[in-house]
Amino acid sequence: MNYLEKNKAYWEKGYTAVNVDHFVFRFYGRILKPQFGLGGGWERLVDFGCGQGAAVNYFRKMGFNARGVDISETDICAAKIRYPHIAQNFLLCDPSPKANDIYGFSDDVEVITAFQSLYYFSDEDFQDCMDKLYRSMRSGGVFFATMMGEGSREFFDNSTEYKGGLRVVNFRNDRLEVKDHCISFIKDEDQLKRKFKMFKPVHIGYYSEKFRSDEGGGYHFTFCGVK
Repeated sequence: MNYLEKNKAYWEKGYTAVNVDHFVFRFYGRILKPQFGLGGGWERLVDFGCGQGAAVNYFRKMGFNARGVDISETDICAAKIRYPHIAQNFLLCDPSPKANDIYGFSDDVEVITAFQSLYYFSDEDFQDCMDKLYRSMRSGGVFFATMMGEGSREFFDNSTEYKGGLRVVNFRNDRLEVKDHCISFIKDEDQLKRKFKMFKPVHIGYYSEKFRSDEGGGYHFTFCGVK
């Protein structure tokens, strides 16, 4: 099984999020603006795994020179249609980090966000991706990512060990079908820090949500660090 091809096929179904997710504007309002004073200066920002572009559009409104990258052609096309005034800022990237020279900008990136997007890589591909993101950042740049924890019971309990730090997830309900979907789960804060050891940790947190009684809660760690 080529896990990168499987994951790309999954995301080509499209991820519709017309509104900005709560962890996007809370990161900006609780950390990025008050602690680092960023926004309004046209700072370079890359949203890794931008989906249909809501976060990129939001950060543009906050005064960032924001670009979004994603492996889903479906989502990149939707983003360009939804936000035609910044269509050139949405970029399609290859599922394999080895096939990409850069993500968004080659250098001088002030902020990188990766909302629910980095835990679909094997350990090796994750490291390759992070090396390229890290090199594009300026010293003192801010990195923020969310990673799925083992507390996301519906996903973790319906998974089996694969390879390269990945587990294969399979389950189905009346809302979605997850088939041969590979995810790297985070056990605890220590493992989270090791994953992002190239950054100096500033804030570590989590969010969890449960809206349906027949679904497990979604548990994600949050990591904010500085280069």
